[in-house]
Amino acid sequence: MPLVSGLAQPSVWFAVLYLGIVSTADAFYLWNKGLQMVEAGVGSIFFFFQPVVDALLGWLVLGEHLSISFFAGGSLILLAVLLMSLPARMRLHKATQP
Repeated sequence: MPLVSGLAQPSVWFAVLYLGIVSTADAFYLWNKGLQMVEAGVGSIFFFFQPVVDALLGWLVLGEHLSISFFAGGSLILLAVLLMSLPARMRLHKATQP
């Protein structure tokens, strides 16, 4: 008895190819298009938010369980992004003052 059934159906292969090619290509296109619209420094900060957003979407859409390690890791990511963006804000604030 095979572990996976339905592999002989063309609709199954179409669904797999669609998920693997079309949706992945769309995601890469939209990510790169978004990065073209912002500066490199700002775009690099958003890169670190991906695991946090992915886990939150998994919780919202798929009903996945978020453990204490998610909150610990997410907090560390948010703290790191805050620390990375603080010096730039301070420099901009000092540069605009007379």
